[in-house]
Amino acid sequence: KVAYEAGIRHIQLVHFIRNTIGDFQTEPPEHNGLTAYGQQVIKECNRLGILVDLAHCTSAAVAQALAVSGAPVVWSHSSVTKGGALTRNASWRKRQLGMEQAKAIAAKGGVVGLWGLRSDVGSTIEAYGDRLLEMARWLGDDHVAFGTDMNAVANSPVATYADVRRVVRYMAKRIDSARVRKIAIGNYARVLRAAMDGAKA
Repeated sequence: KVAYEAGIRHIQLVHFIRNTIGDFQTEPPEHNGLTAYGQQVIKECNRLGILVDLAHCTSAAVAQALAVSGAPVVWSHSSVTKGGALTRNASWRKRQLGMEQAKAIAAKGGVVGLWGLRSDVGSTIEAYGDRLLEMARWLGDDHVAFGTDMNAVANSPVATYADVRRVVRYMAKRIDSARVRKIAIGNYARVLRAAMDGAKA
């Protein structure tokens, strides 16, 4: 409630530090997903109208969050791999979202955001745009978006909002404007609105 009263309407549950909410991708699990407290946090976010962000969660935590949440959720940043979450590999690959989890988020009406990590998405605006469109083919146009963490990723091809605009222009040459609008802003706006509209008095 304190976060809500401070104006926060989007909360990421876990990051790189062990916590009482749930497990995250880059360390061995200790809670088998979410804790009972973590599940209660999601319920309270639903009640208040706060969008739940599952970025960094383990696959078990994702599954449990989707079972608990009454509203669509987001995975704000990383990418999707067809080979499943690569938890035994080093570095950024541990942060990828497995296809099964990505499709489950989409099936619940949620959205997956693509980060700008150069070693993952490539070094150019065009490569980033192509990766976004690939994810749209996998998950559907309604379930992908630009990712966050632009200012936290070194040498990203999408480092500023001007770069975001360049990606939009690139995609506009390849797909129709309605599809571009969904990916660029519409999908995130929809899930945020759904979370906020679901608030219970």
